[in-house]
Amino acid sequence: MLTFIHTADLHLGKVFHEHSLIEDQHYMLDGLRELLEDPSYKALLIAGDVYDRSIPSPDAVTLFSSFLGRLKARRPDLEALILSGNHDSSSRLGFGKELFAELGIHLATDPEDAAAPIIIPGSAGEEGAFFLLPFLNPGSLKAALTAPAPQEGTGQADAKAGETPAPIRSQGKLAQEAGARLEAARLQAGKAGIAFTVLGAHLFALGGLEAGSERNFWGTAEQVDINWFAGFDYVALGHLHRFQKAGPRAWYSGSPLAYAFEEASYSKAFLAVTLEQGQEPRINPLPVQPLRKLSILTGSFASFFQDSGDAAYAEAAQDYLEIRLTDSALVENPLALLRERFPWILSVKQEAALARQLVLVHGQSPAFWEGAALKRGLIDKDDFKDFLMDIYGEADPEKIELFQELVQAIETGENQG
Repeated sequence: MLTFIHTADLHLGKVFHEHSLIEDQHYMLDGLRELLEDPSYKALLIAGDVYDRSIPSPDAVTLFSSFLGRLKARRPDLEALILSGNHDSSSRLGFGKELFAELGIHLATDPEDAAAPIIIPGSAGEEGAFFLLPFLNPGSLKAALTAPAPQEGTGQADAKAGETPAPIRSQGKLAQEAGARLEAARLQAGKAGIAFTVLGAHLFALGGLEAGSERNFWGTAEQVDINWFAGFDYVALGHLHRFQKAGPRAWYSGSPLAYAFEEASYSKAFLAVTLEQGQEPRINPLPVQPLRKLSILTGSFASFFQDSGDAAYAEAAQDYLEIRLTDSALVENPLALLRERFPWILSVKQEAALARQLVLVHGQSPAFWEGAALKRGLIDKDDFKDFLMDIYGEADPEKIELFQELVQAIETGENQG
């Protein structure tokens, strides 16, 4: 038997509506550390997005360093398995990984190393092989596993002998290549007598449900068929912030804290995973108790500004709060006015008043003006370039060119319509 805790998407250093969540994340990590004092847990697997930014804040780095130090002081036998996500900088997160590995802290930041497992002992002499697959940036796998197939009717391969294959760029093809390598390594581990094989990966599984705070991709081009990794006894996923099952033996732990008000109603948990030979993995969600909850309240400005005696308002007074006003007239500076009663209010929305204002001033519905904004060319290639830099650390000229072609096609279609 082998038991470990799976989590992901810590996003340390997150700033939420201009409010730093370092204190909340410190509280969350303290709770995780206390859980891991139970000696039945043999490992902690963090499936990517340790930090919220590729260049993390000093506070975020100090927090994670302190967490690992205190964790290892209490559980020197515990193995910490950490892989990089699309928010992380591989070079920064991976600094000193050879040294840290000697201390039982394994930092996986290079997909080329994913087929080299970390062996962790379970009970009764059984061992688990943990494979760690970081986020697959374009070109992060340098060569195909197999030689190119001959072209039909020629008997010649697509590439000359010894020629370096072109970089693999799409998430789907990268996952297919990684899956082939990992499956070969998984079979080899089984032949060596390893009882369990576990994969940690940071990716968007096809069919997965987003939570609201993820960094979104367009369409399904970046989504991955989880069946490429179907042979593993358990697949620990990161990237999507909603706790969910993504395949027969694949799970997203979700983020341990809610990072969007759309996630206010979601259950947040660490996953305790138990593997036993001949059985399906047992998943036990361990609820995360946040320092402060996220809440959404709806009503008129007067009902919030004056003490209406509403029990729901009193209950949410110490929560991170988004208030959605139903008034038909705009209220000036409502955030400051309501903060005296709700000290942790972070957002006020006045959609009903704004919609009415558009109709009164312009004589058209909000939908009309949203369409007009697109027609005026507010889709900007520079914004898309910044987006690529934020995600991958580089702006691929081919993706920028494809983006421009798509924008031109949209604009041509609008003009012809």
